[in-house]
Formats: sequence, C-alpha cells, structure tokens
Amino acid sequence: MIKKISDFLNRNINYVFIAPALTILLGIVIYPLFYNFNLSFHEVTMLTFRAGDWEFVGLGNFIEVVTDTFFQRAFLRTVLFLICTVIGQVVIGLAGAMAFNVDFKGKKYIMPIALIPMMITPIAVGLIWKMFLNSQWGIVNYLFNLVGLPALNWLSEPYLAFISIVIVQIWWGVSFVLLVLLGGLSSLPQTPFEAAKIDGASKFQMFRYITLPLLKPVILIVIMLRSIDAFRVFDIIYALTQGGPGHATRTFALELYYTAFERGEFGLGAAQALILAAVTLVLASGLINTLYTEEV
Repeated sequence: MIKKISDFLNRNINYVFIAPALTILLGIVIYPLFYNFNLSFHEVTMLTFRAGDWEFVGLGNFIEVVTDTFFQRAFLRTVLFLICTVIGQVVIGLAGAMAFNVDFKGKKYIMPIALIPMMITPIAVGLIWKMFLNSQWGIVNYLFNLVGLPALNWLSEPYLAFISIVIVQIWWGVSFVLLVLLGGLSSLPQTPFEAAKIDGASKFQMFRYITLPLLKPVILIVIMLRSIDAFRVFDIIYALTQGGPGHATRTFALELYYTAFERGEFGLGAAQALILAAVTLVLASGLINTLYTEEV
C-alpha cells in the first residue's frame, strides 16, 4: 500500500507541489467569485442575508445599477479621476526618471527621498494628507499664507475636494512610475543615441525620436498598472473625504462600498462589484493588446 502511494506521488509530483497553492486559490479567489456571482442575481438585504431568504431577480440588479444616476455619475467621476491621475503620474514620473538617469551631486541622497511615497500604505497616505489639507491648521494653507495666497477649503468644497484626491493619488503613485521608467531608461541601447549625437541631433530630438519610441512598451505597462489601480482606488479617497462633500469624490469603488455596507443592499453591491471587475478586465485587456501590437 505504501509503495503504491509512493509511486502515485512520484508520477504526479508536479501536482503534489502545486496542490497547496491551488487549494488556497480556490478558497480565497474562486469560491468568493462564484458566491458573489450568485449573490448578484438575488435581492439580498441586511435583513434577509442571514435568513437565506434570497429572492431571485435575474438581471434586475445589473439593470438597476447601470440605470442608477448616482452610479453613472460615480462611473464618469472615476474615468475623469483615472485620466487626470495617470497622465499626471506618467508626465511627472517620466520627467523625474530623465532627471535621475544622469549623474549629479547628491543623487544618492535625493533618490531615496523621491521613493518614499510608494513605501507608505494608501490609508496612511490619505490620513497624512487629510492633516496637510486641513483648512484651519494644515501645512498646505500655512505655506499658501507665507506667499500671500488665500487659504482654501480643500476638502470641504466639491471641486477642490476632487482636485485634492487627484493630487494625492499622483503624489502617491508617481514614485512607482519614476522607478519603473528609470529602469526602462537604464536598459535602453546606447548605440542609437551615440549615432544621433554624431549626426548633430539635439537633446529634444533624441528624446522625441529615440527615447520615447524605445521606451513606449514600458510606458504602456505603467499606464496599464496605474489605470487599473486608479479605477479601483478606495482607501486613499475614503481616508481623505469618505466620498464627500456630498458625492463630489464618490468614485466607483466607494459607490460599491456605500451600496453594500452602508445601505445593506448586498445584491446590488455584488452586481456593482462584477461590473467593476468586468470593466477592469476590459481595460487591462485593451492595454495589453495595445502593448502586444506595439511589440509585433
């Protein structure tokens, strides 16, 4: 009997080694996904959740979600947030990578400081910046007063609150973009640059016609990663504004949270979660396809 077990294990040793990982994957990913899928087709509230009295509504939850005005506004707000933050992170990150790609005095001291934001957890970033942007004693308004600018209600006025979450998201993500693009710049072949320099090309021309085309795959990867992160961002915004004032900063993920855990409508929340996952998947697939096309 022992010999048979030993022979079976030897023949299937690959499956034996991956079995623990597959078990964990089944428990924390696959089962919750199917559970959420089932939940999205039922009307489930806080009162009926534990009782198991779930009313099957088919696609009713999805129809209610996509026709809901608050959800539509949250979706558009998320798209605007994504565009602003990704463009800001890529532009600033690329500028920083270009600056750090050359040797200068004090580089080894400045580089670790530039990478500090990516080492801080998002919830901590939100709480820190909530203090910085406080209208009464925040350091941002203090610096404004020093240069003669008026103090602003950063987190109390709708437009300023949205601008604030964009700025904080850019600040938090730009160091990651800088690090990735700096790695891409350091791996570029030097032959094209040397040939262009001999031909008398300016630094801008070398950047425009050599650096950007060669760095394009890395930039697309960065855009994909930051877009996915921006689309599902929750913790930074929740710590800063909790979606307020009003609904001014309530993005897709926050709308999902308030639907499921504040209003207790778990069926609708599950439908929103699946829509979020589907949109993220489509976004990632489109960017990956663009990257693959560029490489081909």
